[in-house]
Amino acid sequence: STPVTARAVDDQGDRYRELVQKAQVRLSGVAKDKTQHTRVSACQAYAHPIQRELEETRLFLSKLSVDKPAPLIKSDVDENVADTLAKVEQMRHDFENQREQKKKADEAEKAEAVKKVEDAKQAEETKKAEATKKAAEEVKQAEEAEKAKQAEEAKQAIEQSKPIETPTTSEQAVLLAKRYRDMYSELMNDLAPKIRADPQKRAHCFKQRGLVTRGVGQLKDSWEFIGRTADSIKSILSASASADVQDWMLNLVAKSLVKQAEREVSVAPHAAYPLAATAVLVMQAYPKLSDMLMIRLVKKCPFVVPQYMAKQPGQNTDDFIKAAGYRRNDDGDIESEGIYAERMTGMLALFAAIVQMPDIGGQPNPFPVHHGWTWLARIINMPPRAISPLLVQTFLSVAGPTMLGVYGRQMDKLISVLATTWIASVAGSSPLAVAGKSNLTTFINEYRSSGSIRECKGR
Repeated sequence: STPVTARAVDDQGDRYRELVQKAQVRLSGVAKDKTQHTRVSACQAYAHPIQRELEETRLFLSKLSVDKPAPLIKSDVDENVADTLAKVEQMRHDFENQREQKKKADEAEKAEAVKKVEDAKQAEETKKAEATKKAAEEVKQAEEAEKAKQAEEAKQAIEQSKPIETPTTSEQAVLLAKRYRDMYSELMNDLAPKIRADPQKRAHCFKQRGLVTRGVGQLKDSWEFIGRTADSIKSILSASASADVQDWMLNLVAKSLVKQAEREVSVAPHAAYPLAATAVLVMQAYPKLSDMLMIRLVKKCPFVVPQYMAKQPGQNTDDFIKAAGYRRNDDGDIESEGIYAERMTGMLALFAAIVQMPDIGGQPNPFPVHHGWTWLARIINMPPRAISPLLVQTFLSVAGPTMLGVYGRQMDKLISVLATTWIASVAGSSPLAVAGKSNLTTFINEYRSSGSIRECKGR
């Protein structure tokens, strides 16, 4: 609806004045003695509808915003009409005052309600901020505690690795490890510079490395897929233009297989089998790959020898942790024993999966099961460390069924030695040692009950 304006109110006032003037004209011809009575009657007759209309106007105005009307111009309007108009003005004034007061009260009430909502919101935000801060402090404390724990574990591991009188590795194992480390030095110091110095060889190896990495990373537990991947790698190797390029590509194939084991097999031991099958298929065509694999494994995981690295006199900590296969995290701290153990078992599982692999396609495995027997005999004859039970259980889970089938009673006797004397000789109360001994004991008890070694899933 359209608000009543000041102009509309003025027009209404003109109408009232016109009505009064007409009444006066009608009364001018009346006798003087009847004038008073007639005037009163006329005024009443005209005032009644005017008053009714004014009341309706007041009611209408109460529902609308109105502009303040212009002040009435005094005229010869009868006193009764003037009084009525004055009352209307007073009513309007009172209405405006009441409306203004109500508006102020409503605004004050609304402001109070808004303030209460804002106060409640602020209180909730403060509460959430305090809770977030507390949670962040708890997380920080937990991280600091975990970091301190990892540092202590690493320190204990290094302390444990100090030279001791009892041999930690057999003489043959030491010689074997030295041979593979010397071969790695030759790769890096002699072959790598030749490849880098020749742009064509460097570009070829870089391109082919990407194909090898992608193929190994996409391996699936399917003989058809394994066969295609092995054929692809052999095709890449056969495309090498020279012997040094082929040797470097064999090194890259071995590196890719070991890296995949370190990353994937540590959390899924059965993933070692497709990697091992691919390695054996390629080794059948390129026997030199077996040495390249051992070079890469010994570099990252000395336990495949097996060898417990001992910190030598004058050797700094960084050199030792690198030789032992430790890594530093993003903060520069040495990784925890738990993470270290996971990576080591992933690479050992690849070694175990290779030695247990049967002949494929009528061709023998170039790295057969007797390497597994040598490994197991060596580690049992070495003073165990906290990680040793986990290493033995990993090896037995992956290669144990095949070794039991090949060595029979000899294998049974070896497992008996583990159960009766070797596990008890594992010292230390670290979580790694305690869990390793418990899990290996359970594993051996299951073998004694069933007469067979539980196969790793996916074998």
